[in-house]
Amino acid sequence: MAVQAATQRILVVEDDPSIAEVITWALGDAGFAVRTAPTLTEALSIIGHDEPDLVVADYVLPDGLGSELVRRVRERHRAATLMVSAHPGARAQASAVGADACLQKPFDLDEFFETIDTLLHRAPDGPSWSAND
Repeated sequence: MAVQAATQRILVVEDDPSIAEVITWALGDAGFAVRTAPTLTEALSIIGHDEPDLVVADYVLPDGLGSELVRRVRERHRAATLMVSAHPGARAQASAVGADACLQKPFDLDEFFETIDTLLHRAPDGPSWSAND
């Protein structure tokens, strides 16, 4: 787990309250400062006022796609991006818009935290897709 977790902020964009709760609990328990948003619109508002270090976005949201959020973050912000989804097209879309990583739901929490640690310590020159991506 990242040593600097207490100073790192993560925005979780997930419309399923039970999934958002589990992710938020796990990240908070690991020492991260976590905010949540159930929609693309709310996520963009939060990012505009308080840019996180990492955005974890579901692919399918009630008012758009997580890939659109990732695209906007990549254009205007420095936050790392992780897309999560059970949708079969999510990995290709994540790659197409420049997401730093993509995990298929359901994912293992160890894999989730390994990915987060990698993203928060990544080189600033590009995506850090794992070998199985």
